[in-house]
Amino acid sequence: MPFGTSASTAGQARSSEPAKPLQLYEFEACPFCRRVREAITDLDLAAVEVYPCPKDAARHRATVLQQGGQAQFPFLADPNTGRKIYESAAIVEYLYDTYGAGAKPPFGLLQTTPLTGWMPTLLRIGRGMVRYSGAPQQAPGKLLKLYNYENNQFARLVREALCELELPYQLISAGKGSQNRAQLQQLSGRTTVPFLEDPNTGVALGDPEKIVEYLFKTYGSATT
Repeated sequence: MPFGTSASTAGQARSSEPAKPLQLYEFEACPFCRRVREAITDLDLAAVEVYPCPKDAARHRATVLQQGGQAQFPFLADPNTGRKIYESAAIVEYLYDTYGAGAKPPFGLLQTTPLTGWMPTLLRIGRGMVRYSGAPQQAPGKLLKLYNYENNQFARLVREALCELELPYQLISAGKGSQNRAQLQQLSGRTTVPFLEDPNTGVALGDPEKIVEYLFKTYGSATT
């Protein structure tokens, strides 16, 4: 897919992260949510909290309904500005206007969702859409941390699991050219994604299959 692999010059030019983390409510199988995550990779954002909202969600869909009045996704809340936004195109435009160092969304990002959004969803049909029956009723005390870039097929497997388990996490962009790759290399010895840190247990893993197995074993009532 053409987007969600690298940090753009806009992302590389940004001097700092938002003072308070952005809050993104979404679910993995939604092609319009993917469009927002592509922009997050392009802008090289690390201060993003993701609250998965799969079908039958126990917590986060109710939060969106309370904050915005509609159970519609994606939904972005920015505590730095007080803005709360539905619609993927509006969210992407806002992210570039606010955190894009004066840049505009790259040509095609807002036009190619039928390809870049729907194709991965169809190839992984049914995954990252519905809450797992054994998912925990309460969220862990601390957010998990996922080093990620949107267009990595192995990172998607981890995001699907996080979504199905309704586990909130900090999404840290680490695409090609990302300023966050130095931190990733320091933590893992590599710059490859996915890489998951769980501050609730002290576990850190870089193998996608082991991450998925760990997530279901630790936070699901049964394994996959």
